[in-house]
Amino acid sequence: MEPAPKFPIPSTQVPSTPGEAHDPTDSLAISRRFLQQVFSRASVPEQSGSLPGFFPGVVAQERVSTGPLPAHPSFFPTPSSSLVQTDATSMGDISLEGLLRSLPAAVPGTVPAPIQQAIDAASQTAVLSATPLAPVPSLYQATPASQPPTTQGGIAAPAGDDLGRVLNEIQSHSREQIQGKLGNSSLIETRSTSGSSIAAKPLYKPTHGTGHSYRPFNVDGIRADFPALNQTINGHPMVWFDNAATTQKPQVVIDALASFYAHDYSNIHRAAHSMAARATDHYEAAREAVRDFIRAESVNDIVFVRGTTEGINLIANTCKSFLREGDEILLTEMEHHANIVPWQMVAHEKRARIRIVPFEDNGEISLDSYRRLLSPRVKMVSLTHASNTLGTVLPVALMTQMAHQHGARVVVDGAQSIAHMPIDVRSLGCDYFVFSGHKIFAPTGIGVVYMHPDLQDMLPPWQGGGNMIHRVSFDETIYADAPAKFEAGTPSIGDAIGLGAALRYLQQFDPISLQAHEHALLEFASYELSKIPGLTIYGHAREKVGLVSFTLDGYTTEQVGKELDRYGIEVRTGHHCAQPSLRHYGLETTVRPSFALYNTHEEIERLVDVVQHLSKKR
Repeated sequence: MEPAPKFPIPSTQVPSTPGEAHDPTDSLAISRRFLQQVFSRASVPEQSGSLPGFFPGVVAQERVSTGPLPAHPSFFPTPSSSLVQTDATSMGDISLEGLLRSLPAAVPGTVPAPIQQAIDAASQTAVLSATPLAPVPSLYQATPASQPPTTQGGIAAPAGDDLGRVLNEIQSHSREQIQGKLGNSSLIETRSTSGSSIAAKPLYKPTHGTGHSYRPFNVDGIRADFPALNQTINGHPMVWFDNAATTQKPQVVIDALASFYAHDYSNIHRAAHSMAARATDHYEAAREAVRDFIRAESVNDIVFVRGTTEGINLIANTCKSFLREGDEILLTEMEHHANIVPWQMVAHEKRARIRIVPFEDNGEISLDSYRRLLSPRVKMVSLTHASNTLGTVLPVALMTQMAHQHGARVVVDGAQSIAHMPIDVRSLGCDYFVFSGHKIFAPTGIGVVYMHPDLQDMLPPWQGGGNMIHRVSFDETIYADAPAKFEAGTPSIGDAIGLGAALRYLQQFDPISLQAHEHALLEFASYELSKIPGLTIYGHAREKVGLVSFTLDGYTTEQVGKELDRYGIEVRTGHHCAQPSLRHYGLETTVRPSFALYNTHEEIERLVDVVQHLSKKR
């Protein structure tokens, strides 16, 4: 397989709006790719050529094509057979002055603005002062002058290394651009409904150490935290590319579950003994972990359910009391069945009407259509935050604001976004936010409904029973306040504790590093797969989570999935419980590899090798 260009533009790229040309030079994606290729060893192909144009003469290990896939391919070639080693004499002039001299001539007019600014700043510093460039401090923690500077992700930039100092500057500018792209600054002041100021704090908070120090982002170390990844399937190291369906569990989650059942198991809330108190403390600590993770105002806003499906059913069945005949419910064409069927059931019962917001062929939601469909008749809008078939990230904050202008309530299905981007429900402005624990490295059987405080007293309970009452007689029942009002019966206590452990695990890492890593995987996979003859990728939105949906001419998606499984590569094939979105393209099924923080470029190369081999056999 040929080495990928450093800034690949997939041949299947579709402009986001009609007539819009794709500019490969004025793009945050270029800065992000460059950042990942330079700084994150585990976030770039470890056999990925030199850096043409940016660092002429600086040669990295370069992958050499090993020809067609053999019957039983070796996915871990030895350095002597597959790598060109860097020769010291080929390094050229890598002093600061030499580097700066080479850059403008090498890439005239093609350096993205953040990188050019870093180059200009470094050049000026080199001319005006002999003082080494100071490392740029973390967004969350100042680097003491006495300590060796480190870049985000734990990659060292030695004080005496001119190249490292320039790259540190470039990374700083790239991080600022990525930070802005997130929409929610990690240090942002928001206001509660009462108008009081909410103290700013990072979206992700470290769980150990001092200050705001994050655990260095290292994929090898992360993979060691997930025992399921350390196994073979059909004689090959297992690759888990089914993360959009469910995620593997870190050891800390497994340990939290085992410890609870071994030492602290009891029912919660309604007992005076110590075991019940300990179990209750663990359960409510998990609720606080969720509140902190999604930046809700109060733990009372967090309702535990079995998962996204049950959460949307709870919302639909409690909101139906406000629906009248002729009212409208807006959904998008890319919704999961869990965000379609409950609304169909309610609409049938209440004689309401479901209206559908279409998406464009490139996978972008049609905001013009959405705007036209909004009216005073619309009472509920239920949107996926990220499509589980196309990967499209919807502008839910904007869509929520538009819906509220017409008096509609907004539900955001966060099942595919919760593990891949920082979530701030107050910044999104939504009335409900729903997600499943198993999508974010927690156990199955636990999920969350965030419910805006203004709705909690208005809505009736969905289910009746223990725990959700204040007082019961044969004449009447007085319900408890939220969240207990919506949590009838014994909850899934252990799974909630596992969810809390999973969220605290993720909070060890800088969210920008996590997001940049997954986007680098997405871009690499999209580019490499797009080169395979007969392969078609569906969904080319500007903002995507880390998944790729594709078909391969001459094969059913099941055949492709089985062939990948022969080599230990686990992907999802089928309709992904989102049939309307696939039927937009006249499809019933696709192959869908999806990525998480523990995946690597090498794993993507393995997938590409197998699919490429199938293509050649057609």
